Amino acid sequence: MSLFMLRALGAFVLCVVWSLSLAAKPIPAKRPMIIHKVQALGLEIWTEAEPEWVVRTARKNGQTTFSAETPALTAPPAGMSWTSNPGIRFTAVEIREGARGAIRQAALNYRVPANQALDLRAAQYGDLTGYEADFPASAYGTPVDVRVFCGHQPGKPAVVMHAFTLRGKLPHIAEHMRRSWTHVRYLQ
Repeated sequence: MSLFMLRALGAFVLCVVWSLSLAAKPIPAKRPMIIHKVQALGLEIWTEAEPEWVVRTARKNGQTTFSAETPALTAPPAGMSWTSNPGIRFTAVEIREGARGAIRQAALNYRVPANQALDLRAAQYGDLTGYEADFPASAYGTPVDVRVFCGHQPGKPAVVMHAFTLRGKLPHIAEHMRRSWTHVRYLQ
């Protein structure tokens, strides 16, 4: 074999190996996000930009909640919310029981029976460490799946994040949750 043919063969082999490595590791698509600085919660929250989720801030019973929902005709329909109270802080030891209480309250808000067991598991999203649980529920007669996370950065207020969608569709919004929840930051 001539030197030219060896170099050509070597280049071909490198191209094939490089192509196979690209095929083996799909590169996640970069999608634009909208960054909200929610002063009332002291949080920076990211939401989807394409399609742009409908957002609002509401205050009820002295508690502020920022929420985002998929626009009409988006499948599956889904929503997320974030709540934080500067007066509620937990130590590293207290966060598990604090999360258990917050998640139980969220389940009760969905009319999940108080005796229904909730599988609490450790979770981390960006700088927030805490606990989360998934549970089936019903929202206005529609079967839904819900995930609730309660966590904090040590020394900072606890943050409760909640996501819901149609029953069986939670995996379909997992990437939306990951991209949003891993970017939640305290403003100060």
